[in-house]
Amino acid sequence: MKVVLTGATGFVGGEVLAQLLARTDVDRVTCLSRRPLALASEKLDVVLLEDFARYDDALLARLASHDAAIWALGAKASDVERPDVYERITHGFTLALARGLAEHATRRFTFCYLSGMGADPGESAWLPWERQTRHLKGRTERDLAELASTHARFKVRSFRPGGILPKDASVAVQWLLAQIVIRVDVLARAMVRVAASPDDVGGVVSNGDAKKLAQ
Repeated sequence: MKVVLTGATGFVGGEVLAQLLARTDVDRVTCLSRRPLALASEKLDVVLLEDFARYDDALLARLASHDAAIWALGAKASDVERPDVYERITHGFTLALARGLAEHATRRFTFCYLSGMGADPGESAWLPWERQTRHLKGRTERDLAELASTHARFKVRSFRPGGILPKDASVAVQWLLAQIVIRVDVLARAMVRVAASPDDVGGVVSNGDAKKLAQ
């Protein structure tokens, strides 16, 4: 299996990368990154990008020869000062790569998108807490699903984890908040599994679904 990965320098993406490199059934991991990574592996290729909204045809053809992409790039709206910048990162960047891959795919390709619990594809949620995050992640899920509906080879799986805990999170916290939290290694394991076997789940993978998949 060959996998494209974004967000490899982040909390979730870094764990996904470690697990991909450790798997014997993964031959190649191509990371799209703004800066060089701190690790090296015979399996690892790093493509440095200045703009995640632009891809030339040669790069897209190379990436589409992989089997899957795991999109782990992103943040909450409250972490980004300007709403327009957050929209560009959350929706614009994701769709730019997904559209290019869908159009260049010559065989089945799975796109695993890291969304979040409460994502609202209808953009109608009225609760003020992280409303922009929920609306934009929901919009991204919706547009990815629409893209997949018009490209038969392109499959999308959107993950909606709750609060993401470090691997050494206390057992008590995990137990008390089991419905709304997930450890980062458990989430990463679920995403890698679905990248390899997308038929195991439907289009949206809930927090609970991810835990079951990781077992």
